[in-house]
Amino acid sequence: MVFAHACARLATRAEASAYSSRRAVLGRAASVLVGGAALAVTGCRGTTRAAVPAPDLAALAERYTRLTLQLARHQPSLVEVWLGPPSWNEGMRVPVHVLKTNIVALAAELARVDSPAPPDTARLTYLRGQAAALDAAAGRLLGENQPFADEAQRSLGHAPPTRDAAALDALRRDLSTALPSGRGTLAERHAAFRHAHAVPADRVETVFTAAVAWCRDAARPLLPLPPGETLTTRAADETGWAAFSRPAGPLASDLWVSHRGGADAAQVLQLAAHEGTPGHHAQHALATAELVNGRGWLERALTPAFGPHRLLAEGAAEAGADLLLPLATRERVCAELLLPAAGQAPAVAARLVRVERLAASLGEEVAHIARAYLDSSKSMETMTARLRDEALVLDPAGMLSFIEKQRSKVLAYPLGRRLVQEALGRVPAGEQWRRFAAIATTLTLGE
Repeated sequence: MVFAHACARLATRAEASAYSSRRAVLGRAASVLVGGAALAVTGCRGTTRAAVPAPDLAALAERYTRLTLQLARHQPSLVEVWLGPPSWNEGMRVPVHVLKTNIVALAAELARVDSPAPPDTARLTYLRGQAAALDAAAGRLLGENQPFADEAQRSLGHAPPTRDAAALDALRRDLSTALPSGRGTLAERHAAFRHAHAVPADRVETVFTAAVAWCRDAARPLLPLPPGETLTTRAADETGWAAFSRPAGPLASDLWVSHRGGADAAQVLQLAAHEGTPGHHAQHALATAELVNGRGWLERALTPAFGPHRLLAEGAAEAGADLLLPLATRERVCAELLLPAAGQAPAVAARLVRVERLAASLGEEVAHIARAYLDSSKSMETMTARLRDEALVLDPAGMLSFIEKQRSKVLAYPLGRRLVQEALGRVPAGEQWRRFAAIATTLTLGE
């Protein structure tokens, strides 16, 4: 989900995913760039510390998954979907303080695992980050005081970025120039422009479906997905989000778009790429085929809404959309396909795309405002005004509600995007899709 419209979507996704759990039984699908080596069997490497052999990663991964499912009984929003063995999600409720003790022990054991060979390196990195985040989540439930920066480090594995006031001011100046001239504040002009070009409610599903299909076709030769993967687009009437996706089976996803989300054609295109291909649907299909079915990593049959998983899932969805849709491509798709489908004039495409991209880049300002709000006693009115006037959020009250519920998770969109883009920037342009596939599949940044 694109950051500016995530206010109610994470809770909706998690609470709405009452799926019947099922175990993936598909044969191993074609691998995409995560590595072809068999699981390595390594023991201690002559170090003085007691190392856990790499084969025990499977047992540690199962413990992580079961502990996550158990903690989610106390906080259902921690888990969106579980497609693994139903028995792992059964049994009596375990008190949070007992779970926390077990999580701490798991994290300690993962820390003692000697560095294995690829692809287990990525598995170990993933499990360590998720275990640390699970510990933070249990601590929150037990009433631990976690300042924003500390919580971000524990929950996401990264500290919040330093606020670059000059860069943010430059973004707002660029946005002011991109918008039509007129009276009112920047926030008022921005809101008026976006509302004026919102896709009519009776055409939202048509425009979204067309955008999803275009992105899917354009990404196919760049990011091959496993045979048998499917996605379905649907429409709903709920408010509070523009679109979201959720796994509907081992290689299937449902993509939902809101009739009342108020998105314009440029934003619908971003949503289609973010939620579908090369975004969340691609992540789900690739991880299922390569990791769950191919390697038996059943922890990836779980879709958690926390930890480095959330950070890099949202970051890869954003960065993947950027990779597939440079500005010129966005303008062309909007002008030739989406605006006509919306019954709107194609001539506005260039301005619509530029305004949408500049506004989306203010996501880091939202995170800075969230930190100021959660770590201080400033009033709701003051912070709502800042979200509206400084971050140009169209629904500041809804965003503040999201911040209160999700806390440091607001960093997942802007910080995750930055981290994935930096990783892609470290390889030649011709290698970026290969590198992106590895990140989207493993949800780790390791080379």
